[in-house]
Amino acid sequence: MKTKGFAFAMGQRMKRSMPRLWGILAMSAILMSGLMMSCGGSEGSTSNFPKDFNKKSDEEKVAYLMKTASPDSVARFICRAALGEIPGVKIDTLAIATLYAYETYKDKNLETFSHAYDSFADGLPLDKKMMLRKLAAMEDPMQLGYALGLEYVNSIRLDHKNAKTVEEEIAALKKVCSQNPEDSAMFPRFMKGFEVALEIDGAGDVPKEIYIKYAPKPAAAE
Repeated sequence: MKTKGFAFAMGQRMKRSMPRLWGILAMSAILMSGLMMSCGGSEGSTSNFPKDFNKKSDEEKVAYLMKTASPDSVARFICRAALGEIPGVKIDTLAIATLYAYETYKDKNLETFSHAYDSFADGLPLDKKMMLRKLAAMEDPMQLGYALGLEYVNSIRLDHKNAKTVEEEIAALKKVCSQNPEDSAMFPRFMKGFEVALEIDGAGDVPKEIYIKYAPKPAAAE
């Protein structure tokens, strides 16, 4: 009798616990989904999108993601898709996709999206940063290279970049600029802006070897 009573009591307890258990399981699934999104799961795999996803307009793609992903994931998706980093998925016009998100998100979601977009863009290596800003079409192309050069000193400082990283990023930017005739003046303008920024900042907290290699050299005395 004691065993039956125990079994009955456990059965009743399990019945009462089932709704709570299912709730926990559902919440766990949601959290895991969110974790995958934040780690690039739905940002980087076509299997996470509907089959007709690429037939949608840029606004429709962003609208779909806004319903199924967090604002920070949407920001990263827009940038990565525009740069062609997500196989089989493309954002054709970065400005249109970004504007749709900015006009649709409100309050905290808008703040999260904006911060994530800026953080992602600022953290890109030089060549991809240049490409993203060109795609955004928010700056004068004639001044973009110069602006990137002026900003690069601060990027070196904040991201603690060493001389090897700087050399690799500058080489990658030079290569990308050389592949497109319309970008042929981009690299010389970048180098000019970089030199000016180094001259204004002085050696400061920029690694000495970077300053020595890239800062403008004093004119030789006549």
